[in-house]
Amino acid sequence: MRKRNEGIIASFIVTFVSLYLVGLIFPKIYFDNTLSIIAAGIIFGIVNATIKPVFIFFSLPLVFLTFGLFMFIINGLMFVVVSKLVPGFHVESFWDAVFASILLSFLNNLIRSVFFG
Repeated sequence: MRKRNEGIIASFIVTFVSLYLVGLIFPKIYFDNTLSIIAAGIIFGIVNATIKPVFIFFSLPLVFLTFGLFMFIINGLMFVVVSKLVPGFHVESFWDAVFASILLSFLNNLIRSVFFG
């Protein structure tokens, strides 16, 4: 059980760092303070675990037709949902959210592979 808890904590830390970096890179995505980054990371994890699978299920035909590229749209939508739920987390447009979600996925994978092998 201890190993699983460490994995969950590491996942949240990676998400916090990735969100912070996305906020630095994209000027139209920003956080009011550190607490909003932490809240966004937690809510992002919850949304990805609960709401995202439902969106994927109902959009499976589009995901198949676009060879998986529609997943970027779903990820962007999840980014917008989190920005609506977390005060202090601002996303100015849907397309900013889509591109930021692509970068977030890349950064998450990069950080995990470098630090957690």
